[in-house]
Amino acid sequence: MKKTDYWNTYRALKFHNSETEKFMLDPFGAVASNYITDSDAFINLAVGSIRSGKTIAAIITFLRFIQESPHSRFAMAGKTLGSLTRNVLDPMKGILRYYNINYDHRKFDKELDLVIGGRKKTIVLYGIEKRGADEPIRGSTYAGCLLDEVTVMDDEGVRMMISRNSLPGSKIFMTCNPTNPNNFIHQEYVCNENGIQAGEIKVTNFLLEDNQSLSSEYIRHVKSIYPEDSVFYKRNILGMWVSGQGLIFDSFNTNNIFSGEVDLDYYDYLEIGSDYGTSTTTCYSLVGIKEFDDHNEFDVICESGHDATRLNCSQTDVERVHDIIRLQDEYHLDDCNMFYPSHDAGSLKAALEKTPEFIMDLQTFTPNTLECIQEMSSLFYQNYLRIHESCTETIQQLHGYEWDSKAAQRGEDKPVKKDDHYIDSMRAPIMNHLYGMNNQLLGGLIYL
Repeated sequence: MKKTDYWNTYRALKFHNSETEKFMLDPFGAVASNYITDSDAFINLAVGSIRSGKTIAAIITFLRFIQESPHSRFAMAGKTLGSLTRNVLDPMKGILRYYNINYDHRKFDKELDLVIGGRKKTIVLYGIEKRGADEPIRGSTYAGCLLDEVTVMDDEGVRMMISRNSLPGSKIFMTCNPTNPNNFIHQEYVCNENGIQAGEIKVTNFLLEDNQSLSSEYIRHVKSIYPEDSVFYKRNILGMWVSGQGLIFDSFNTNNIFSGEVDLDYYDYLEIGSDYGTSTTTCYSLVGIKEFDDHNEFDVICESGHDATRLNCSQTDVERVHDIIRLQDEYHLDDCNMFYPSHDAGSLKAALEKTPEFIMDLQTFTPNTLECIQEMSSLFYQNYLRIHESCTETIQQLHGYEWDSKAAQRGEDKPVKKDDHYIDSMRAPIMNHLYGMNNQLLGGLIYL
């Protein structure tokens, strides 16, 4: 087999990674094929709809480039090492195994060694999430890199990574979904007409229909979960760079509010989410989850909290534990039910663990605010997320939850940080059960 035959084999393939997840690499469509064969600029950006095949196309292109490069050191980065592993490294390993390409993932060193074309190559792995992420990159020299979901990375870290790929013939491969048009990737690369005309930057736009792995049924499903005039439909489906303006949950209406006595036995799960505030509001949301074959439904059954500002009185963790146990006992919850302390509530979690009367299971929740907003907006639109009429604080906050216009001017998607505690407290049970359902909708196959 010739050396480039690896990457020109577009027949359907199935393989397993070490966790026995299934992957599928189907014949590439025209857009993905063009990206693989024509990414000859210094910066090659694959941008567009979710599930449109950008990631797999970028992985194949990057591996092909590594094989043909005379150099030996390369880099790969995601927002975090965890997201890089899930989105890129795991499917890349599957591809390498299928083609019997030997590799060694040295997790402690954050490096992936592989023998390709008879030569050893090393890919150094990075997470570029926060300010200061550029520091570990300084002083390095690479011959090419793959940056996955580059719009959510720290801009200084990305610029530093690009500058360190200075060996002759170096190339940068990027993937992203469109986001705020003031994001640095849109401003510095997508709209850089001089760089594009000079052949230094090449932008390839992907749509859902370009991923030939996806069935027409699945494409219709994805398109149906967002209102067509919403920011997430325009970004995730149409591949447009648009900013969020005005109300965030504009699809939330009276259809999402239910009344009457709640039959707790109706639900498959009852879980409590929380938001922790030492000098503001600590609050809790009891969420009932009902599982169906093709979706999950979520009902916020009750809310409870302590507003330290309004009451002019702060709480201790001991007092918070008493409130949680009262809620637990009122709804007859036990170790089959989950309580989610927020990521900044370490002292509260420790206090709960030391209290024998608290018998629920515990799982810390660390939110990705934009992902939570996106998923909850879709659930409201499909009427899969409802709020009981007794949850007056939650309903009031949902009606007033707005995008931060000043943050939008900086290229950031952020809500106004005001009167959002009950919205934050309902997120954990929803997000925990939503991602498992998303994988079921894909039939257990991961399409990237």
